[in-house]
Amino acid sequence: CRFETVPPLAPTRFAVINVGADQVKMLDDAGRETLLVKPTWRGEVLAAGLRYLKVSHELKFDRYMEDGRMVEHLRYPSKGVEMRRIFKKSA
Repeated sequence: CRFETVPPLAPTRFAVINVGADQVKMLDDAGRETLLVKPTWRGEVLAAGLRYLKVSHELKFDRYMEDGRMVEHLRYPSKGVEMRRIFKKSA
C-alpha cells in the first residue's frame, strides 16, 4: 500500500526498517533527522522509540493498520502528550 499526507509535508521518501536493530536513521515528514530505537513487531503493530537528533526529543512510536488506513500513534512521555495521525489511503 502507498500512503500520502494531504497536504504533502515533505517529498516522498522511503526507509528500510530492520526490525530488531538498535537504531534506524530516518527523516520525519518535515525532513528532520530521527532515529527509530529498537523497532519491533508487537502482533500487527510496528513499535519503536523515536529520537529527534537536532533537538533532543524522546517519543514512543506505534504504526499500524486500522480500517484499511495507516495510523501513527506517538506518545511524548516527558510532556504527557499523545497524538494519533490517521493517513488517507491513496489510489
